[in-house]
Amino acid sequence: MKTISEVYSIASFIVNHPLSANRKIRALFNFFCWQVGARVLKKKVAVPWVDDSRFLMGLGETGLSGNAYVGLMEYEDMAFLLHALRSDDVFVDVGANIGAYTILASKVVKSRAIAFEPLPETVDKLVDQIKLNRIDSIVKVRGVGVGESRGALFFTNGSDTTNKVSAAGCSESTTEIEVISLDDELENDLNYFVKIDVEGFECNVLRGAKRVLSGSNVVAVIVEMNGSGSEFGFSDNEVHDALVGFGFVPIDYDPVARLVTCLDSYNRRRGNTIYVKDVEDVARRCSSAPKRTIHTAGGVRI
Repeated sequence: MKTISEVYSIASFIVNHPLSANRKIRALFNFFCWQVGARVLKKKVAVPWVDDSRFLMGLGETGLSGNAYVGLMEYEDMAFLLHALRSDDVFVDVGANIGAYTILASKVVKSRAIAFEPLPETVDKLVDQIKLNRIDSIVKVRGVGVGESRGALFFTNGSDTTNKVSAAGCSESTTEIEVISLDDELENDLNYFVKIDVEGFECNVLRGAKRVLSGSNVVAVIVEMNGSGSEFGFSDNEVHDALVGFGFVPIDYDPVARLVTCLDSYNRRRGNTIYVKDVEDVARRCSSAPKRTIHTAGGVRI
């Protein structure tokens, strides 16, 4: 059962979300109905999401539940993916968790995807989402971690969406997992669109992707930057400097106006920052993309 402070935090997130602007009461009603209904049903349900995509949602699955309440949990970043990604790109989901971004990329946009998720229990849930959306043929699931080089690392378990590399190494609450680098996994002749969400281990992932990121065929990188790298000895500024060094430009994105705006630093307003190689190309992609229907936001089209 959620505490009063947790309920208040979720309710604040819902009513202040851009896609809840004209449906605040309805969005809150959906949240409370789900909290009650999930405890009564005690099973997962398939939720219609964007266009013909769906996701399986059970009680306590924070990686997807926000999308049921507000439409797009990470509004600007998910909308940017829907508008900038093309079906002939390859979406690289580093830290896929149970697959929200992979569903948008492969079910909605019809892009091929490679989803990296290290923990076996989470991989099973990711595969369930992929099977539900019938995108098995275009999504490759890799049950490994991603870092600077090949090897093995200990990962925490039992923390839902915040499982990560264990800075302390082996303990009773960790699992040893194979780790690879993106330079070992990705080819030179494909266009990639990369999302990195690894709870502070982002610098290590970037160090293992020097060849890929130095080229011209990575359209965009969406990377989590919320100060969590300090546990591994890295700052958000170092992540930013690494990407700028590879020729990327940080941007802000307005999904309604389809407006791409260059930033002079990483995005301090939210947990992720979008980086692109060619601002004009990305702006053209976004302006020409079809509108998508978000069923969990009352059928709004963006």
